[in-house]
Parts: sequence; structure tokens; C-alpha cells
Amino acid sequence: MDTIIDRQENLALPGRGNVTLLHFHQGMVLLVGADAVGLYRDRVAIDDPLANGVIGYETIPASLQPHWQDEGGYVREHSAGYVGLNDGGVIFIRPDGVALYPHGMDALQNRNLCWVIPFPPLNA
Repeated sequence: MDTIIDRQENLALPGRGNVTLLHFHQGMVLLVGADAVGLYRDRVAIDDPLANGVIGYETIPASLQPHWQDEGGYVREHSAGYVGLNDGGVIFIRPDGVALYPHGMDALQNRNLCWVIPFPPLNA
């Protein structure tokens, strides 16, 4: 059992194509697409045309973009905050937010950081 991610959902969304949704235990959802990652307050926020509930959104550099696999979507593995993308980078769920790194060792050593989507304040 993953201590951060409750479940993974792979689906096609209108206007976005194939995505992998990682549902956190506390309700937030991380959307991984072919070229971008979005963090949302909950699953309902993903379908909101006004983008209410978007916490943050970042593009994935071309060299780290994942490839879709029918079985696992864009994510090859996830455990304890580590999210390995298919043929791409690594997303690491840190205490301060969600970060993208080129490789697993970069995430573990906090080097070569591409970006961080900060978590909202607890009282927000």
C-alpha cells in the first residue's frame, strides 16, 4: 500500500486525451499527461471548465515526457511519494509540493530539479 497515493486511474478526458490520475489519500489529484502535470484539489476540479480547484500546472520538458502504455498509463510505478514515468522523468511528492526530476537519483539527492508545484497552505 502506498502511503501517499490511494489509487491510480488511467483514462481519456475530452480535450486532453490520455491521462493518468493519481488520487492522494487526502483528496488531491495529480494529473499526468503527455506533456504536462497538473495538481487539483479533488477529482471534480479536473472537469471544471473555469479551472476552479487547480493548485498548479507545469509542462514536462520534451526529453522527460512519458509515453502511454495501455497497462499503466503514463506511470510505470509509484511508492511512498516516488512516481516513475514511462520512459520519462521522476515525480517526487515532497513535503512542500510535487517536483519533477530527470532521474530517481536526482530526486533522492534533490539535484537537477525541473520544477515544483507547491502544495496550498493548510488553511486555504
